[in-house]
Amino acid sequence: MEKIVPVLRQNRWVKAKLWIKANLMVTVIFTLFMTWVGISVSVFYFEDSVKDANIHSLQDGLWWGIVTFLTVGYGDRYPVTGGGRLFASLLMVVGVVTMSIVTAKISTYFLEQALAKGRKTVDTAKLKNHFVICGWKEDMEDLLLHILMCNPDMEPKNLVVVAPLSEAMVDGLKQHAVLSEVQIVIADFIHESNLRRAAPERARRILILADESPTSDGKQPSESEVDARTIMAAMTLSQIARGTLVAAEIYDPKMDHYLKIANVSEVIYTREYSRLILGNATAGTGIANVLYEILSPQTPVKIITTPIPEALVGKTYGEIKLGWTSFHGRSLLLGILENTGNSDSVRNRALRNAQKTANMVELVQNLKRVKSLRFNNPIFSPPNDFIVAEGSLAITLEHKEEEANAQQAGTQATAS
Repeated sequence: MEKIVPVLRQNRWVKAKLWIKANLMVTVIFTLFMTWVGISVSVFYFEDSVKDANIHSLQDGLWWGIVTFLTVGYGDRYPVTGGGRLFASLLMVVGVVTMSIVTAKISTYFLEQALAKGRKTVDTAKLKNHFVICGWKEDMEDLLLHILMCNPDMEPKNLVVVAPLSEAMVDGLKQHAVLSEVQIVIADFIHESNLRRAAPERARRILILADESPTSDGKQPSESEVDARTIMAAMTLSQIARGTLVAAEIYDPKMDHYLKIANVSEVIYTREYSRLILGNATAGTGIANVLYEILSPQTPVKIITTPIPEALVGKTYGEIKLGWTSFHGRSLLLGILENTGNSDSVRNRALRNAQKTANMVELVQNLKRVKSLRFNNPIFSPPNDFIVAEGSLAITLEHKEEEANAQQAGTQATAS
């Protein structure tokens, strides 16, 4: 019993501290209220029995107390005894400190509002169908401009960057005429609370960059540390943004297993791509120029994935080739991209299709294929009898001018 009592007292003290921490504002207001009442009653006790005093009722004491606490000091009531003046000095100190803190808090609030307005702090409630970019690059301005050029229907205000940036980096980006409306969440993107500020669950797409920004102690992170941060962000997004397409940049291809577990739709192997381009440049004349021509936003053509007309879904590749020109003019069909979209939706769709058979052997084989699905799987120039399944996209080479005209015609048709 003697050992239990101290433990119970300690538990009560811990619970009290937790309650105070959770209700800090209520605790502060109650403490200040009791300080005002307590000192006012004490001064009244000292002054009431003195002939020359002017505080002779509890009402007078409370009035003097509130005037003194708020540092107004009318002078119509004041203590004349030593004890009363001692308590009055204590109340004046508490009042001055409290008013100073309140004034500072109010000033800080309005200053933060002014800074937020100047920097266009992200309003999470208004974000919808936007593009979230987690991380920062040295050539970030060029990357953002490239994203806007590759997505002509996207406005700069629909780009949301989540990164621990300095004021100079933010101001430098905001000075760019095109990128001045890009929204920025100044925070580390590996924390869930910071990612939620960008409303990832309502985003059109999310891109996680291999962020090499120096750490808080000024050290340059290693490639493995950069990849670890990318994986942490992907894991968090898999919980809070299920259904949103996520692409992630990674240095070590061996780490992509963790990104696939996190339902990342597309993995970008930065170092691997550079090596492959250099290697292929030695295999034939002009290969590097061909790749640049396809990828650069400055050239007249680009390779994209295009929705397959509903009338052609379920047909053979040969039938699609025959009918493609009538749907897309000069667009050149290169192949098919299978199992596109968010990994969860792709897996669910594949499971539904796999169960559309009464043959148990065939069902087992279908389920095995579902387990080994490769998301966003490109198949270039498949045989003519290849069946194009639901959820596939066409890989096409487009002329940008023709694509722009098609988009404009589609917009006019919708408006009319």
